[in-house]
Amino acid sequence: MEPFVPPAGTTGWLETLLGAGLFAKFIILVLFFFSVIAWSIIIKKILLFRAIRRENKSFLSLFQHRRTAKQFFKLTTQYQNSPLAKVLSCGITEWENLEKQLGLTNPSATGAVSTVETIARRKSQSPSAAINLLPQLLPNASEAMNRTASAELERVERFLPFLATVGSVSPFIGLLGTVWGVLSALINIKTIPIVTLQVIAPGVSDALVTTVAGLIVAIPAVIFYNYFVGKTKDLSSEIERFISVIIGDFRKDIIISQS
Repeated sequence: MEPFVPPAGTTGWLETLLGAGLFAKFIILVLFFFSVIAWSIIIKKILLFRAIRRENKSFLSLFQHRRTAKQFFKLTTQYQNSPLAKVLSCGITEWENLEKQLGLTNPSATGAVSTVETIARRKSQSPSAAINLLPQLLPNASEAMNRTASAELERVERFLPFLATVGSVSPFIGLLGTVWGVLSALINIKTIPIVTLQVIAPGVSDALVTTVAGLIVAIPAVIFYNYFVGKTKDLSSEIERFISVIIGDFRKDIIISQS
């Protein structure tokens, strides 16, 4: 069987794009602009989630060998992309501030609570009474870590709504070009007595090109948006479990202090 030879004058995709009408070119330009921004977000998010996964895994591999959560406070500064490290740093900072305010630590080391305030507090309250107040203040540490977790999730979710918008709007923009191309073809043939395929082909070509362009832009945006949303949910669950572990460590510290 002889290979198919395209007839003379057959145009390819590039010729079709260059020969499209003004409105079709405008639609394609808008879709191209959306595509560039969408792919920039996609690449940035892929790198971000990869860094988060790598640093969280490394941090947890060290954290599981802890005696107390506090011993990892300085280590958290080495994991700038790990939400777990930032949550731990915030929780320890809040917990130590509560201990200082109750006079359970040496104020001269940090200067957070004045010596006069600590002496006055200790006159009216014994150390054991202050320790008994710590369980009531556990929600303070938990809320501080939840605020940090919320900020980290907002950082991860940034620009994801734009991907959702591109995924939902791009097909309609392509459809606008489709309708415009078909309408132009019908307007052009209403005064022609004999209608042939060559007459209506330019308008139909514009219509189909914009439709394809809209789908090409929308499909990757929808796929990666759903992928990133799933990754964000997994990260949120991981942070919640980690906060529960830290709160458990704080409870252990209280029990040890009371024993």
